[in-house]
Amino acid sequence: MRARRALAALACFSLLLSWPAPGAPGPRVAAQVAVARPNVLLIVTDDQRVGTMQRMPATKRWFRRGGTRFTNAFATTPLCCPSRASIMTGRYSHNHGVRTNDDAPILDHRTTLQAYLGSAGYRTVVLGKLFNRWVLDPPYFDAWRTFDGVAAYRNARFNIDGVRTVVPGYSTDYFAEEAARAIRSFEVEEDRPWFLYVAPYAPHSPYRPANRHRKADVGRWKGTPATLESDRTDKPPWVQAKGARKRKASRIRRDQLRTLLAVDDMVDRVFRAMRNTGELRDTLAIYLSDHGLLWGEHGLLQKQSPYKPSVRIPLFVRWPGQVPGRVADPRLAATVDVAPTVLQAAGVIPATDAPIDGRSLLAPSSRDRLLLEFTRRVTKSVPTWAALWTEMAQYVEYYDDATGEVAYREYYDLVNDPWQLVNLLGDADPSNDPPPDELAQLTTQLSRDRGCRGVEGKEACP
Repeated sequence: MRARRALAALACFSLLLSWPAPGAPGPRVAAQVAVARPNVLLIVTDDQRVGTMQRMPATKRWFRRGGTRFTNAFATTPLCCPSRASIMTGRYSHNHGVRTNDDAPILDHRTTLQAYLGSAGYRTVVLGKLFNRWVLDPPYFDAWRTFDGVAAYRNARFNIDGVRTVVPGYSTDYFAEEAARAIRSFEVEEDRPWFLYVAPYAPHSPYRPANRHRKADVGRWKGTPATLESDRTDKPPWVQAKGARKRKASRIRRDQLRTLLAVDDMVDRVFRAMRNTGELRDTLAIYLSDHGLLWGEHGLLQKQSPYKPSVRIPLFVRWPGQVPGRVADPRLAATVDVAPTVLQAAGVIPATDAPIDGRSLLAPSSRDRLLLEFTRRVTKSVPTWAALWTEMAQYVEYYDDATGEVAYREYYDLVNDPWQLVNLLGDADPSNDPPPDELAQLTTQLSRDRGCRGVEGKEACP
């Protein structure tokens, strides 16, 4: 570690000389970096909603020490592939182009974290799920253990550095073993930083816990006001057509939490490996989910919707000495903020022709709203929608597939109605509607944000 700190300035200066001049495509390394470039550990779970961390004591403990919990964190698109692309690029789905799970192959990997960090001298390793049904060798990674096609909990088929094989056993435990092994191997070149991306399948369906956790007690669940909602006539037609039963929702909750127990074991093993190799203090670690999942709220058992359990996610950032420890940060944060956070820490300036939409969580800046967006998937019931989320309210528009016109609207007073039980624009009571001028402003702002690009200028993203 001492060698890395001593060589930090020289390494950054040498790398700077090899990058394109300003304005040309490709990343650059900042001319001056305040601290030595950290290692980067990024852990991304699948379908983990906010409020599930109470069953992950080791993860909470490691990230609380020297870490910050972002209490208002969101997935800007609550669907696997678009969200993962946003994590990797720092851009909204309308800018990186991965609007549905079928679009993953079109992502330009040259503008991803792994490409930027690899070009800046980082060793790059990925373990787990890159995208749904991904069968290619992952670009810009030096080594990989990725699901080969369909992800699975047990006896999964893997692509291991280009070799296809079935790995027996529980996949989350396999990632724990391989992550710890990778961290130990990084010590061979300890003056060179590393980027380790760990993406277990949990707690995605079919919710298969490890054998040791099959009967684990995860507590009883009474539901929430949103799961007990009886009148959904104010909701859009596609929501009214659903009708999830609480018993099924309780079973999904139980099994999801049980799969997360192995993730907690994995995180604990990874952090112990970093501690034992002296990497712990020199590592920027981020933990988040790609999006959430509804447990029967508003009659739904799915992601893809604009409702709170679908778009809210756990998000922790840990970097001892650089990120405040034992802090709850209430700022609006999102999946698009991960990439700019990592790039700022690494002293890497992204390509000018692919501006980043998110904001570094290491900076004191904040936003007054977030854009949330979703594009209908073929044969699926959830229509295309976009939403603005503020600390006070949420405004949602659903769009007609044929015309693109607004087909339905929702507006929730999040202060007085945190469970989103009353759509003020659909409850047949015009007296509680937002004022017409405010509604017009929301419509205009949402239209602009749906076409935003970057964080500067007239088209700046929220």
